[in-house]
Amino acid sequence: MKTNTTNKICPVCKLHDQDIIRKWNTGEKTTYKCARCGKFTITQMAERTTKRKNLGPKLSSWIRNLSELEMEVPEINTNCLVEIEQSIPEYNPSDKQYLFLRNISRKSRHPGDVLSILPELDYPLAWASAPDEILFYIRFLVERGFLTLTDNKGFRYAPGNNSISVAISPLGWNYLDEYEQRAIELSQAFVAMSFSKSMSKIWEQAIKPAINEAGYKAYRIDSTQDHYKFNIKIIDEIRNSLFVVAEVTENKNYVYFEAGYAVGRNLPVIWCVHKNDIDNVHFDTKKCNHVSWKTPEELKSKLYDVICVAVGRRKKI
Repeated sequence: MKTNTTNKICPVCKLHDQDIIRKWNTGEKTTYKCARCGKFTITQMAERTTKRKNLGPKLSSWIRNLSELEMEVPEINTNCLVEIEQSIPEYNPSDKQYLFLRNISRKSRHPGDVLSILPELDYPLAWASAPDEILFYIRFLVERGFLTLTDNKGFRYAPGNNSISVAISPLGWNYLDEYEQRAIELSQAFVAMSFSKSMSKIWEQAIKPAINEAGYKAYRIDSTQDHYKFNIKIIDEIRNSLFVVAEVTENKNYVYFEAGYAVGRNLPVIWCVHKNDIDNVHFDTKKCNHVSWKTPEELKSKLYDVICVAVGRRKKI
């Protein structure tokens, strides 16, 4: 394998003069070290795909947040791009404020630590699409009393290395503690699937272990409850879940209802279907990427990989 280091435009965020290490082996891949995105490896096919799709901000934020968590350097291929595009939620402004504040807390060595934020390079920390957007969140977090400015530069932005010095306030730390406690509680993954006898093995041998091995608690509602309590329980348990697995084999209407409710709540939904049933998928969801499978072993392996990409891997429960 031959390597060399040079400079190139980042294929994700289009930042110029970023370090790369190009590797020639079976299937060419390039490892980038981008000041905005972080470090990642990407295949040639995925590079071409990113040029055709408008995935830059979301993909850049996904890579940067993995880097901030000190996780393994991600390898981006075309399958990975599909999962990121279809599974990662479009975070609303409130979500982005929390995610940004959480990232600042992780970078802080101790309460009161002052951090320099470079809007030009750090906007992926807030899953933002541009420097002006992260400035909006900084301004609003200051107004809420969660952040304090530690210099007199204000919020004016001009392209370049203009930094803003901030620190999390006591109120901000309290907010994070409360939010994190809720996040710890939300380790549940709701599973919507057919209750037929033929699918019981799929639940026990594929879906449940894949979710558990990714660090989450798999939950499938008991179909023996009466109809009213059944529907109320579904709504409650989806609200208490971090993401939903929708296994649409056998094309049950209630599976689509449960998945649709999750989409409405902006939860990640991972779609699965047996390869023999993929042509029967409802037309409204055909555009969604489905984990297709033939055996329980194949579904378990594929579903685990998708969960790790779309939601993230937690410590095994």
